[in-house]
Amino acid sequence: MVDLNIEKIKKEKNSSDILGDIFYYAVFGEKISLEDLERFKWYGIYAQDENQEKFSLKIPFELGELDLNQLKTVLKLLKDYKNDSLFIEENQNIVLKDLKLSDLPNIFNILKSIDLTTFYTQGHNIRRVLTCPVNGVDATQIYDVEDLAKKLNETFVGNKNFLNLPNSFKIAISGYLEGCDVGFTPDISFNATLNEKLKVVFLLKVLDYEIGFVNISQVIPSARAIANIYKDFGQRDENSSFEDFIDEFSINSFCDIFSSMIDFKAKEIIFKNHSFSKKPRFGLNKSKNENECFIGLRIKEKKISTDIFEKLVTLIEKYEVKRVKLTHKSNLIILDIPTKNALDLEKDLLDLKFVLE
Repeated sequence: MVDLNIEKIKKEKNSSDILGDIFYYAVFGEKISLEDLERFKWYGIYAQDENQEKFSLKIPFELGELDLNQLKTVLKLLKDYKNDSLFIEENQNIVLKDLKLSDLPNIFNILKSIDLTTFYTQGHNIRRVLTCPVNGVDATQIYDVEDLAKKLNETFVGNKNFLNLPNSFKIAISGYLEGCDVGFTPDISFNATLNEKLKVVFLLKVLDYEIGFVNISQVIPSARAIANIYKDFGQRDENSSFEDFIDEFSINSFCDIFSSMIDFKAKEIIFKNHSFSKKPRFGLNKSKNENECFIGLRIKEKKISTDIFEKLVTLIEKYEVKRVKLTHKSNLIILDIPTKNALDLEKDLLDLKFVLE
């Protein structure tokens, strides 16, 4: 096992410059150096064997969402490259396996045609922001965070100023005070609530520490400040995480620097130690949008055969569904179902052995 100096690898080549190398190796078929194999992960590419005969490709989705055209295109990729299944991962990704390196340029072009990219899937950068899969359709949420989430992605994903962090950095934003049930503690999170004047504010949390309340307009400046603190002060030891940084730096020192970097003051915490149960989203649910429902599917087997996936896509088109979302726990939410079609779709999904409980 060769130990690689990750910091050296990052300094030698910027992650935004590695695409040309991927195409070079794909065209000429040369064996990929260990250093470049590590860099290929920044594009979601992993060698499945030492001989580099087969590769897997991790594909992330903006806010976990796929529309019908994107679903059909993923299905076409499975068929064209003779994959008998796809894999649903946590963090709203899917994985295609058993690909040849020479397949990747064409796959990248196909993904680009449907506004998808695998860039920034891995590496020491800021991941695509995490949101609740039922954001915008659940009547119990306090605030629809979709626009804010997209602005956070626009701010960080692909921004060269944040491509070389000490390690990965995960941001979550939720329209609920209890946050999203993502299965782990995000590095920072913004959870919506109402202040004493019944205006929407966000509880800013760093790991499990409640820092204060910020206004809607202060969410992105707060996230930028925290990301810069991590970039400038985080340890660059192998496998050192944001949590390790906070543990060593101390939350009090962090808050002092954070306060000095923003031109507003996070409102003091009024109450602490919130405890909430997470809301299940499985089965048939009424949407807050008129004449629409959504259905949550528990995906027991994270490996879905191409045949089952094709039947799912066929049902989605048949019942006039606009979009679906992957959850953070590798499950699926079918959104925007016309109410008139909901019960029939539910029955057909049960026939496909999906779990709706």
